[in-house]
Amino acid sequence: MSMSVRNTTNSQDYGSIHKHQSSTLEGDLKKKSVQVTQSLGEEQKAKKKEGTMHYYNVETLADLQYRSQIKVLEKIDDEEVDMTPKPIPNDTYVEQFMKYNLNVLHQMTNFTTMLGKNQARSRTRSSMRAGIGGNKQSIDDLMSGIMYETINWDPYSTVEAQGQAYEPKPYTRAFVKITLRKSYFLELHSQPQTTVAKASPEGDETERDNRHYEYLTVGKGKIRRRSDNDAQTETLLFTTRAVNTILITKATVSSYVSNFEMYDTLNNISKEFATMASVRDLASSMAQTEETESFEDEETMAEKDKVTTQIERLFRNPEFRNAIMYMGRTLSSNTNEAGLRRFRNFDQVERWNAQAEYVYSMNVLFRLVPEPSKNERKAVSDIDFCRSNGDILAVAYGLYSFSSQHVPTSGSVFLWSIKNPGEPERAYYYDVPVTAISFSPYLPCLLAIGLYDGSVEVRDVSSLQDVPIAVSQRSTSPGSSPVVAIRWIKQVADDGEEADIDPFLSLSQDGSVTRFRIIKSPFLLGFNQMTLERIEGHPEGIFVHPSSRIPCESNRHPQGLSLTTHPLHKDIYYVLTDEGCIHKCSINYQHQYLEVLRCHDGGVTVMEFSPWSPKLFLTCGNDWFVRIWIDGITRPLLELQDEMTPVHWAKWSPTHSTIIVSVNRETANIWDFRRNLLRPMSKHKMDSSFNTVARFSHCGRTLVIGNERGNTLFNALDDMPFSPHFQYDELEKAIYKAIGNDHELLMELKSIGFFGYPNKKAVF
Repeated sequence: MSMSVRNTTNSQDYGSIHKHQSSTLEGDLKKKSVQVTQSLGEEQKAKKKEGTMHYYNVETLADLQYRSQIKVLEKIDDEEVDMTPKPIPNDTYVEQFMKYNLNVLHQMTNFTTMLGKNQARSRTRSSMRAGIGGNKQSIDDLMSGIMYETINWDPYSTVEAQGQAYEPKPYTRAFVKITLRKSYFLELHSQPQTTVAKASPEGDETERDNRHYEYLTVGKGKIRRRSDNDAQTETLLFTTRAVNTILITKATVSSYVSNFEMYDTLNNISKEFATMASVRDLASSMAQTEETESFEDEETMAEKDKVTTQIERLFRNPEFRNAIMYMGRTLSSNTNEAGLRRFRNFDQVERWNAQAEYVYSMNVLFRLVPEPSKNERKAVSDIDFCRSNGDILAVAYGLYSFSSQHVPTSGSVFLWSIKNPGEPERAYYYDVPVTAISFSPYLPCLLAIGLYDGSVEVRDVSSLQDVPIAVSQRSTSPGSSPVVAIRWIKQVADDGEEADIDPFLSLSQDGSVTRFRIIKSPFLLGFNQMTLERIEGHPEGIFVHPSSRIPCESNRHPQGLSLTTHPLHKDIYYVLTDEGCIHKCSINYQHQYLEVLRCHDGGVTVMEFSPWSPKLFLTCGNDWFVRIWIDGITRPLLELQDEMTPVHWAKWSPTHSTIIVSVNRETANIWDFRRNLLRPMSKHKMDSSFNTVARFSHCGRTLVIGNERGNTLFNALDDMPFSPHFQYDELEKAIYKAIGNDHELLMELKSIGFFGYPNKKAVF
């Protein structure tokens, strides 16, 4: 690339002329300036201004004419490109620049003249303002060149023709070479962590360094440029000399030892030496001959078989098993004494206690941990207390969520006693997961068990024999879906006839209800009681918009979720489905139901009647709500919702008519709709594993919650309000207060009238 400057005329001659003209003009300018300072007439000033403007115009035009003769050329890719700067064509800018220079020159001239006249006399502020010619600016402003009137500098632009405009070509290279080199490692700061003894020279130095670091980070020295960074450091341990152990002193002391103790000690030592000698002799003899070795092996195996046979016979002995059970209860009472005392309500808060607080707390008493089997983790699928003995609890282990990706290969049912939380007193094992259990309320020793493969069996828990008294068979119960719920129903017997054992209902996941009877046979007698059909249209209850994605279900039978029996009418039962509906059925009417009520936008998991009313019941479901209903009104009275998670279980408190406990996947919530309808009074997270099912103890002051890890937690409900004397009155008052704003619902509830049990008593 090269650059050259060309001139079309003789630049040397023009330069000499230009120099002569400028010297002449400078002499004229000095003469004119002297005349301006000596003359005060306006005509002379005007002539001087015109002469000065003419001088500047001539000089500017001369410079422009000289620059127009110069041409700058640049070679780019062997081509000459004109790079001559373009002249400024805006005459207005030139005129404004000339006016600005003349104005500044005129002001400086007037200021110099007035300053010479007033050197011998003092001048006032008014004469000073008049002497400057009306300019109110200071001397510093005038010296800096700030003019009195504002000059607008108009932007200028150069318009070029399309043909003469130069478009530069981009700079191109064949390749670009980039070299990356590893830089040196620079350690800006390093502060290793150390632990030293306090009050030592190293400890004093460490404390001094720590104080300096705090000064730089949080103290006055933190006002500096710094950047935050995260790092994983080890835990700093602080120890004092007080934790060091004391000096252990040794001394020889005398002690009394009887002859019997010395004899036993020496006898045991001689036996150990004799045993070791016999072992060595046995090893040497085994190495001598193979025949002796085989003979000794047969003798040892026979001895082992004999011992194993004796142990098995001993464990099969009922008296030995009872002895082990009683011993386990005794040992467990030592470790769980506080929890057992609270479960039996030995230490209750009296009503006159001035320090009682209503915080609705929940404290863990103890937990039931099953023994691991086949290295599988089975969830708690169902829990039920014995109706006649509140200390006996049956827990089913198997599958809770039927959408689980991992299905356990086995299941079990453990019978626990509160007297021994460490080990179960009965254990029943199955090849499939257990999904439902239920104690008989009429014959408390009977326990019905539902399995994942659809089979059902009944066991007598009072018997030590590990054999069920009756099982289902495929000829009478051909269903193969998992059993999700079991409920016992009261047998209606005629007068003069011996009553049979009460039957029970079994609900399967495919929506079929089977009625089983226990007869004089090793098999259960079962027949189909009800097969549910999907709801068409809009049933009574809440309104749910139909799903546009699923115009027609592939299965015409809804999924059954739970069973509930009526507290007064023993022939009435309710079936809960995944459609959010409750089907009211009767054992006297097969293959049809009496009523249908839609309670939730999703599956209904629990339906429970209030202990103080046979008409008032609650429901909970997968739409995050707990709703309270009354028989005869198709609208919910109350709706409780706090978290956006499905509610697995909900039930009325047996001790307070206005308290409801609900359990979701993570927490257990205690509601008291007499005090608050918007949020629960307390929320408790029991364990890291997800909750499954829950049950109240018979007294109502302990809540048992199972989780997916297989643990069963006993939680004491402490710091609760005292139970009101008139439970039904408080319940009715709270409901009327909650629906007071809904006039139509209030009138419907008043039309029902009294909705409790006779004499306002409670029925559990």
